[in-house]
Amino acid sequence: MTKQTKCKTGTELPIIGAPPGNSPEQKKRGRGRTRALVLIVVHLVILAHILHYYFAGRTVSPLEPSESMYTLELGHVNAGAVLFLLAIVSTVIFGRFFCGWGCHVVAIQDLCGHFLRRFGLRPKPFRSRLLVLIPYALAFYMFFWPTVKRLWWGIERPPFSNHLMTERFWATFPGVAVSILTFFVCGGLIVYLLGNKGFCTYACPYGALFSISDRLAFGRIRVTDACHQCGLCTATCTSNVQVHAEVRDFGMVVDTGCMKCMDCVSVCPNEALYFGLTGSVSATDAGRALPIVDVGKSAKKEYDYSLAEELVGLLVAGVTVFALRELYDIVPLLLSVAVAAITAFSALQLIKSFRKRDRRIQNFQLKRNGRFTRTGFLFLALAAGWLVFIVHSSIVQYHRYQGREQLNRIYRSWRLDHLNLVNVAWDDLMNGNAQANLTEKDHAIIDQAFRGYQKSDEWSLLNVREVKLGLAVSKILKRDMVDVESYLRDAYRCDPKGVRDILRDFLVLQGRADQAAEIQ
Repeated sequence: MTKQTKCKTGTELPIIGAPPGNSPEQKKRGRGRTRALVLIVVHLVILAHILHYYFAGRTVSPLEPSESMYTLELGHVNAGAVLFLLAIVSTVIFGRFFCGWGCHVVAIQDLCGHFLRRFGLRPKPFRSRLLVLIPYALAFYMFFWPTVKRLWWGIERPPFSNHLMTERFWATFPGVAVSILTFFVCGGLIVYLLGNKGFCTYACPYGALFSISDRLAFGRIRVTDACHQCGLCTATCTSNVQVHAEVRDFGMVVDTGCMKCMDCVSVCPNEALYFGLTGSVSATDAGRALPIVDVGKSAKKEYDYSLAEELVGLLVAGVTVFALRELYDIVPLLLSVAVAAITAFSALQLIKSFRKRDRRIQNFQLKRNGRFTRTGFLFLALAAGWLVFIVHSSIVQYHRYQGREQLNRIYRSWRLDHLNLVNVAWDDLMNGNAQANLTEKDHAIIDQAFRGYQKSDEWSLLNVREVKLGLAVSKILKRDMVDVESYLRDAYRCDPKGVRDILRDFLVLQGRADQAAEIQ
């Protein structure tokens, strides 16, 4: 008995029914429950980690891959870097199991996808040839650029130091509100708009490195001659992999997007799919190296937009990341990238809505018979408002980065990497020792830094710690103490803990120790 279903590519495929009592749906639930249990255990371990810090005041440093940035840039060897390295090594052997079975963001995406299906919503996956490059660019920026920058500027590599334990567990995490927003966007909204694993495909830098490692993996989803090309595996896959075409053409799944969730193995009515750990075989040689079923041409990937349209989308994504990253010292990097992917998707939908007679985003009809619907007009209004915000934020960030870069030109001559006042001796600044060797060209650079920060401050909707400190330092370097205290107090209000000692030292050096003592 057969029935028709539509796979991820939109192609009608016959689904061969399974014997009663052993349905694909039952088998999938069994495997899905196992993976869900594993992901629940992962979250319980995270909770135990937090509770240990809460009661002990000291614990293992955060087990987050992003912590590797501090290892590469500052030499801090932490638990996050160790975990990330082990995950990459395991991927070379077993494939991307870590993503499917150990990532908390994947768990949230899967949970969101589950609830959407319960409400009858099955978001169409978004397929792009260019936007998938964003995670690779981000991975380069996070994990390779610090070394390139250091070599380019001639800055010595800091010695490695042990940071496996920490007393400042939350130091590198955003606040509660931003964390909730991050999980909502990265685990929820992006799934609805871009499909299952939307964050993994278009925003995750760790997934980019895992996908590179997966090309060398010994472990693959493989096929036996029992495969009848029913297509149920592809229809089931939440990683948007065309499983039926991969095993047909290569005898295995070679798509590096495969996260080894094993859903395809579970639902196969003929038990033709299995996970095999054998010699590594490239996608090019796979078809020749292994016996395969119904050898044919490799499945041609289909994309939703033209190359020109995607170039526009990529430009929009780049501008959005520039505008949002560290905006008002609030938006973390990964959240800005996820929002950039959503913004690029929305921009492409906007382009299509003007060019097509009918257009919809998932289950929202934007245009019908050449006329915008009420939902369409609402979408246009929201898009226009968001565009204005992105342009405004880009102006704020542009001037901020201009100020930062100009000050960094001075700091690099002191072998300091980035605007970090902890590394600047305030007594040298206040006594003029730091300014003694500044040339006229250096003073011109400082003036440019001040103007950049000043313009950023004028355009900003909120006070920003770095901007206020940059204004203060620029003034001090010019030996102009007017408004320095005001800037420092504004910075203190933005970040009391981070600026407290700086403001105290300034007041002490000004001969106002009594006022410094009042700073809490």
